Amino acid sequence: MAKSGRSIYFYTLDHYKADIEIAMDLENLEQRRAMAAAASKRYKQTVLFYWLERAEVDDGVDLTPTLALNLVKGWMGRGIDRLTLNKWFAVTGRTAANKSRDHHRKDELIEKYKEQVDRDIKKAISDMGKVRKAVFYRII
Repeated sequence: MAKSGRSIYFYTLDHYKADIEIAMDLENLEQRRAMAAAASKRYKQTVLFYWLERAEVDDGVDLTPTLALNLVKGWMGRGIDRLTLNKWFAVTGRTAANKSRDHHRKDELIEKYKEQVDRDIKKAISDMGKVRKAVFYRII
């Protein structure tokens, strides 16, 4: 669970829908695409943070921004916003000298959650597609 004092903004499917509706109203095609892509990344990021938190709670993982980034890279093949990871997992006074005690478990945690993360990301992509389709057809 989130350590005391931490909070993060979770981006729901309703937030995604609102952003897609705004994007569809934009005249500039590049801006429309950029806003839609950013909305998609935010929604997928929420899925990833859910699974990072599950690993933290269920497995008692000492997550640092670096370990969290390594897990996400293992699950997705690429990273996510480092600033958000720092806001969520950084601990005041922690340095590179006192790394996570669980860094050695990285591969185990990637393997344990990879299938579930993949399933949820695919569901998120499907849900976003349904939203885009509904918004598109409502506008036409």
